[in-house]
Amino acid sequence: MELWAHRGSGKGELENTLKGFEIALNSGFKAVEFDVMLTADGVPMIHHDWVMGRCARSVDPAMAATDPLTRFDSLRARDLRHYSVQGEPIPSLAQTIQFCLKHGMRANVELKATHPANAIALGRAVLQAIRALPQNQQEHIQANWVFSSFYHASLLPLQGHDLALLYEQLPDNWVLHADALRASAIHLHWSGAEPTALRRIHTTGRVVRVYTVNDAEQAKTLQALGVKGLFTDRMTL
Repeated sequence: MELWAHRGSGKGELENTLKGFEIALNSGFKAVEFDVMLTADGVPMIHHDWVMGRCARSVDPAMAATDPLTRFDSLRARDLRHYSVQGEPIPSLAQTIQFCLKHGMRANVELKATHPANAIALGRAVLQAIRALPQNQQEHIQANWVFSSFYHASLLPLQGHDLALLYEQLPDNWVLHADALRASAIHLHWSGAEPTALRRIHTTGRVVRVYTVNDAEQAKTLQALGVKGLFTDRMTL
């Protein structure tokens, strides 16, 4: 069963930073999960929350009080230099791709659209970042990386890559969406990864990965149920 480092070094601390990914790498992880969002000027950057303040905070303490009122998608890429994650800069998707390729890490890229209108634009921006790479690197990503989202429209431009649909609980119509996008995997929250749901997915030949699992006994139980991958905040599990 493959372990994926959730947001690099896990939720909190240095999540979704190059330093966090380095911590995961040095802890023995060969696969990392991170979130990508679009700035106001259409640049894909690595960040989780829709608003500032928890993940990334203003470097100017006088501005920090307004962070929770500032939407990520209202900021341009150049504005993000005024924010940091525990002293680390917010990385771009391009920088993160290069880090993973340099170190031979697999990646699960979770596309986080901030509203329905930018869902497809986000998928196109991610695809554009991949197409800017040399052909051999594009082929490596297509063969080894996974692209997932709760906002399934974001995945439309990425058809032909390894796609996964994200759910907290498996809905009745999940297979219609998975077939339409030719998704090879379903990613479930641990609370929804009960045996009946897992059997429904497995009967279609799809892979199941579960998030976010931080308990070793729960990990063993899920592995016994045929789960192929876990996303974890723990650097040892």
